[in-house]
Amino acid sequence: MNSNRNDKTLAGVLAENADTLKAFEGLPAEAVEDLASALTRVEVPEGGVLIRQGDTAEAMYIVEKGLLRAAIARKGSAPAAVGLMGPGSLIGEIALLTGSRRNATVTAVEPSRLARLEAAELKEIMDRHPGLKRGFLEIARRRLRRSRWLKILSDYFGEIDEENCSFIESCFSWVHLDRGRTLFSEGDESDGLYILVHGFLHITAREPSGAVRVVGSVYRGEIVGEMAILSGEKRTATVSAVRDCDLVRLTKDDFLEINKAYPEFSLTIMRTLVKRLQESGRTGGREHGLNIALLAASPRTPLAEFAHRLYSALIPLGKTVLLNSRVLGAEFSTAADMAQTPDHDPRHVDLVAWLEDREAGHDFILYEADAELTPWTKRCLKQADQVLIVARAGDDPAPGSIEGEGLRLTEGFAATPQTLILIHPDGRTPPSDTQAWLTPRRLAGHHHLRWNKEADFERLARLVSRRAVGLVLGGGGARGMAHLGVIRALEERGIPIDLVAGTSIGAIVGGAYARGADADRLMFLCRETFEKNNPFSDVTVPVVSLLRSRKIERAARRVYGETRIEDLWTGFFCISCNLGSCDVNIHRNGPLWKAVRTSSSLPGIMVPVIHGGKVHVDGGVMNNLPGDIMRREAGIVITVDVDARENMTAGFPEYPSPWKILWSRIWPWANPVPVPTVAEIMMATIMTGCRKCADAVKEGADLSLEPPVGGIGILDFKAIARTAKEAYDYTQDMIDRLSETSPLRPFLRPKS
Repeated sequence: MNSNRNDKTLAGVLAENADTLKAFEGLPAEAVEDLASALTRVEVPEGGVLIRQGDTAEAMYIVEKGLLRAAIARKGSAPAAVGLMGPGSLIGEIALLTGSRRNATVTAVEPSRLARLEAAELKEIMDRHPGLKRGFLEIARRRLRRSRWLKILSDYFGEIDEENCSFIESCFSWVHLDRGRTLFSEGDESDGLYILVHGFLHITAREPSGAVRVVGSVYRGEIVGEMAILSGEKRTATVSAVRDCDLVRLTKDDFLEINKAYPEFSLTIMRTLVKRLQESGRTGGREHGLNIALLAASPRTPLAEFAHRLYSALIPLGKTVLLNSRVLGAEFSTAADMAQTPDHDPRHVDLVAWLEDREAGHDFILYEADAELTPWTKRCLKQADQVLIVARAGDDPAPGSIEGEGLRLTEGFAATPQTLILIHPDGRTPPSDTQAWLTPRRLAGHHHLRWNKEADFERLARLVSRRAVGLVLGGGGARGMAHLGVIRALEERGIPIDLVAGTSIGAIVGGAYARGADADRLMFLCRETFEKNNPFSDVTVPVVSLLRSRKIERAARRVYGETRIEDLWTGFFCISCNLGSCDVNIHRNGPLWKAVRTSSSLPGIMVPVIHGGKVHVDGGVMNNLPGDIMRREAGIVITVDVDARENMTAGFPEYPSPWKILWSRIWPWANPVPVPTVAEIMMATIMTGCRKCADAVKEGADLSLEPPVGGIGILDFKAIARTAKEAYDYTQDMIDRLSETSPLRPFLRPKS
């Protein structure tokens, strides 16, 4: 790396450095003149290292020619590339301005020439020009924003030449949104689409009851309000900032301008938007960055070790950094207390710029809070897209002072989602009394974690990063024994099941799996319950139902015991139909046996279940394959539809009399009249009513399975082993056919 000083007149220096000095646009002219005079030239050969991660910042650079790559070293894995820098790019200015260490190693991809500004020279210039540092940091932040924006553009539209890129940039306008402010409200006239460049947004909608419910989130790099371009309709939801946000807006008029100048590119935009809409339900959206705050529920919580283990589990999923007050103390060698800088401190802008620089280069930022409510703890909570409250399961479930006071900072209309993580020493004792932890808190969810199981940390990493695998098991009576074969195949091929949901027979199998039963145990339980004990044999006077359902209830209590849904190791929910409100009821807490029994209460066949004075029946009446609900929680969704889709036909012009049918079945020498039974007619009616919904769910699934269940009757549980084996073989074949781009591919193990 060679360097030489320019000794010329000021006018000559300014003329020679005209292109380079564009990087300082917006700074006072006198300061720019001093900066120009202080520049030296540096030549870096291909493969040469300009700066190294962890070094003290001694200079900043402006690329004049060539291309350089920044990469971050990660413990236990290869360095992660975080960006390319070409002519006009600034390198290392934030570390130099804030006094922190280099956060990446920068290497020349091709022979490169750069302008260099020494730390000592910059300090002298800033001493002569008060306020210059703030201006420099603002330039750095604008550079970071634009770099992120161009990366998002390339993600959506591929490589764009410089001319088109400049024109497209001019059509978008920047919008800043402070935390808690509203981008647009339900019912507003559309003013264009937005792309979130930095920050985190909540989407809320008002229900008929008047209650406001969070219906979605917008992460960095995602589009919101795109229907303004496609249809011009009024806004159907309210979008608010969970934390400070930067967005770019494209109005309909600007879209038309793009269309006039570049009709082919405009068509590309339209195709991309339509494709995004079509795929929005398939893979949980684009991969995007997340800020995750870690808050200890009590001083006894081993938060530091928890943070390190979660950090290690997130690394395979994306570029991850763990930040805490100790890390900042080491990074800012000249200001060990930088982490505790309050908002009114002059160094606040330094810290904000440094944190934004870290966010720009990483997919996941873990903000580990202090044990007290320090300025750093407050900053962690304000920076967060989600908060993990970490607690030991055996501790006092009441919120402690730091939790109560700290989380009040995130309250409001756009409150940061909070998830409770309950740590257990091991899996020998199942979770219990979780409801005592949930009741005093407003949580988006909770997860149980076994401290001695690395797989639980890997599951948590997938859950918080929206890459969790959710398994959805549909209803279909005895045909649901195919679920056993599907689960066995998924287990053998290494595909994790992080969340499970089901309706009717799917709830029965899914509930047992979530409680801890593996494929072998599931087979044993189903054969004991349905083959040996036949819970469908307690026929009664058909006033309310054909079956008394007492044997079914006893079987459910025997299989699930007193376990509650919120105490399961694996997240679970099931569906029932609330006849009182004519709506779907999602069971996420309460006794597992009762939820499963409710979800499988075939109307007319089994006695309905009463919840809160309302009559509930089989969830298949309204949603037989709840993959749409699972999609809100899981990034990857597998659906298993056991609806045989067989056409119900009759070989006679009209129904025979009931006596003729009965006689044909009890007289040993008579041929049975082939008519559908009451149970088959009722089940077929349920299935028919929700098939369109199920078809839409399967279309949006990452893996849609339809095991061969034709010819199996609704209550025909005589061939459990055969049904499961055929489903197992079918699932193995479907796994082998997964596309190379399937999000399930990284999990796969070869067949045993």
